[in-house]
Amino acid sequence: MKKTVLSLLIGLLVLSGCAKATYDKEDLDKAILAIKEVYGENYYPSMTMDAALLEEIVKVKAEDVVEFYAEGPMMSNQVDTLIVIVAKKDKIEDVKKALEDYKYYLEHDAFNYPMNMPKVSASQVIVKGNIVAFVLLGKYDERTEGSEAEYASYAQAQVQLGVDALLEALK
Repeated sequence: MKKTVLSLLIGLLVLSGCAKATYDKEDLDKAILAIKEVYGENYYPSMTMDAALLEEIVKVKAEDVVEFYAEGPMMSNQVDTLIVIVAKKDKIEDVKKALEDYKYYLEHDAFNYPMNMPKVSASQVIVKGNIVAFVLLGKYDERTEGSEAEYASYAQAQVQLGVDALLEALK
């Protein structure tokens, strides 16, 4: 019995050691491509963010980042945003906190049209190894009559498409 438990524990340690924990530019590019493919024509970000904008708007410090990809809305009536960051190993939590604070800002302090609030609320911050991402994407619910819960559920499903594509690309 002891040998079986010990073998099982060793097997789990070996398997957990096989999971990739450090990602690079190639992985970042693969994830971005997967996300854009899953949304197709419903991928709406229209403005690339450089390092200065990322720091000014999202509060992610350039010195915490190895590589990044960031796009957001050019016009205020649209909110779709994708930020995927390869963070320095010792800065993952700092980058995550900055993206969580940005999500909070969008939900509570930023001006957003009512039609955008379900999507903003459904946005997610994801951490996978040293990749930290903010996903606020998806097709708009075109129903003219619906409950808040229906709009929220639709937005969550749309954002989840991007999250799933990101995680799948990083396997």
